[in-house]
Amino acid sequence: MKQLPDWVVKFNDKKWVNQLIEKGWTTLYPINTYKQSDPDDRDYEGKYAGETNSSFPHDLKTIYSKNKFSFRPTPFGNTITLEFAKQAVEGYQLGRGTATDFLTINIASTDYVGHQFGPNSIEIEDTYLRLDKDLADFLQMLDTKVGKGQYLVFLTADHGVAHNPDFMKQHGLPADFWYNSRVTDSLNRMLLAKFHVTSLVRSTQNYQVNFDLNKIAAENLNFDAVKNATVDYLMKQPGISFAANMDFIGRYPIPKRLQEMMINGYYFKRSGQVQIILNPGWYDAYTKTGTTHGTWNPYDTHIPLLWYGWNIKPGKLNREVNMTDISATVAALLHIQMPNGCIGHVIEEIVR
Repeated sequence: MKQLPDWVVKFNDKKWVNQLIEKGWTTLYPINTYKQSDPDDRDYEGKYAGETNSSFPHDLKTIYSKNKFSFRPTPFGNTITLEFAKQAVEGYQLGRGTATDFLTINIASTDYVGHQFGPNSIEIEDTYLRLDKDLADFLQMLDTKVGKGQYLVFLTADHGVAHNPDFMKQHGLPADFWYNSRVTDSLNRMLLAKFHVTSLVRSTQNYQVNFDLNKIAAENLNFDAVKNATVDYLMKQPGISFAANMDFIGRYPIPKRLQEMMINGYYFKRSGQVQIILNPGWYDAYTKTGTTHGTWNPYDTHIPLLWYGWNIKPGKLNREVNMTDISATVAALLHIQMPNGCIGHVIEEIVR
């Protein structure tokens, strides 16, 4: 087994976590200055295990002693990740050789805090304020170790989020929770009455209907008839904008752009055969607090893309680009062939 570098062994000392949680989590600035948030301790916010409410301050030392996973939904998960990245830059002497080095960093605590408390919480606003300071420290380290203008940074995300339906309702906006298990049960009752076979639907996870293919084959059922009956039933249910048999997606009166997104997210070996599109503001009710993501709407799919550093000129772009354009653009900046699986396009405004 290959021995870990000394810097990795040193970094793994538990003192890092203990130091970060020792004083608990209070807001970085006076709490009355947080203007991008709802008031503290809302019903739609999640709680740490053992807490009776979601208000500041959070006693992280006690919380962490009971549940080690609780460190993730704190801003200090980002702090320790970026500190580890600093150690990697120094330990591997990144940016100081003759070849291009590539360092990827997953700043994941924004996701965990957002899921637990929701996008309107003081917790998520404070997390981003702290992340701003942590990123500033990381970039200053790169200026010192690699040199100003000698490194390229792109910053993006994998998804957005929805507002919690309870938050939406409080502000007079249409929204609600969608229940997988209830839909599965009602579908199976309908299909049993129509085809006289039990439990034809295995699940409705990820807004897709997954059928028991072995049972359908054993009972010699017409699979298209089963799927079409499912689509017809779903289209009559509350909260559903569209449902489609993915084998015949082009037959449905679904906007072309939405059809394209449904097709791009479908892989027949793993995906459910019927796709469900919920109304805006609706999402899977696996949790009633915090929030989640996974729909096609702009609040879930509009993400930032920032470029900074080497050969990047000041500018702003409002036209739509895609996450898949990043690798093509990096390749163009480096004057190398784009990856063999790349389906994106070069963002010309970046490379000019």
